[in-house]
Amino acid sequence: MKRYLIVKPSSLGDILHAMPAVSALAKACPDASVDWVVKPAFADLPPYLPCVRRVIPFRDGRLRKPLQFLPEFFHLCSDLRREHYDAVIDLQGLVRSAVIGRLTGCELRCGPATPRERPASKFYTRHLNGHEHPGHAVEINNALMKSFLGREDLDFSLDLPVNVQSAARAREIVAAAFGGSLPERFAVVAPGARWATKKWPADFFFAVILSLARRDPGLKFLLAGTRDEAEDANEILSKSRGLPVASACGQTGVGELLEAIRLSSLMICNDSGPMHIAAALGVPVAAMFGPTDPTLTGPYCEKKSVFIPEIACNRCFLRYCKDSLCHASVDPEAVAEASFKLLTERN
Repeated sequence: MKRYLIVKPSSLGDILHAMPAVSALAKACPDASVDWVVKPAFADLPPYLPCVRRVIPFRDGRLRKPLQFLPEFFHLCSDLRREHYDAVIDLQGLVRSAVIGRLTGCELRCGPATPRERPASKFYTRHLNGHEHPGHAVEINNALMKSFLGREDLDFSLDLPVNVQSAARAREIVAAAFGGSLPERFAVVAPGARWATKKWPADFFFAVILSLARRDPGLKFLLAGTRDEAEDANEILSKSRGLPVASACGQTGVGELLEAIRLSSLMICNDSGPMHIAAALGVPVAAMFGPTDPTLTGPYCEKKSVFIPEIACNRCFLRYCKDSLCHASVDPEAVAEASFKLLTERN
């Protein structure tokens, strides 16, 4: 049996972007056993791949605190050295991820030849091609895996089997949000995002919901996201009285969120983790992009509509903006129309 360690601690989108490459590794090496270093918040995600045997938590928050650093560091080292790995594959390309690989003691430590942080390359014993030409994050990870295996004929198709426990909890959460019964058709609306510039305002999402509800009276809407995003969801909910809108914000972990999105007919969102979940599951996506570039990190799926403001400063990669021109430059009616088309094509 070959034992591999994947280092890709975060974020939700980054982990999903790496899963096709890890899936291809398992298909090319049927005896492969994979461990994955990941932040605890995303620990439920890698085990959706049957080849993932163990998740090693990377608690970076504790490592930043002087009183917790040493015990957490030694705990991480113990976890990393519990197994003798045949290879460590760093798909993150940062100094911290390269150091994690070094801490394993594994002789074969692989990472991108041109990592996101140049000093990271000093920790690798083998450099992989893939980052040289900009492309979608999924395709970059796939290229790195081709380089690692020395093969072009890899199967990067991704199948995320249903997690029975998470699916049961998701059904309960969704049903409870809508008064006790699971809706036949519903769209997930995820108004949150990690950056302020990525986050379209609550009024925008309400306008999309109102317009789409007029086009498709049988469709219901589930607001989803983390506990920190509940304020935006509650604002949308308060404006949506009389409409079939419910909220499950803050009630789902990653597994329950994934399974709830699997049940849905459509995802309406910003550039965010839920968008990448929907794309990985093949759920149609209507997504707003302003400061980021959908050619690099957009929804990696066929059924999608991506909205990019036609302004000179889009794709600026700024986390804060005093003008928020992006948010005022996308028409909610256009989003509703495209969403309705996605629903029609799916039915």
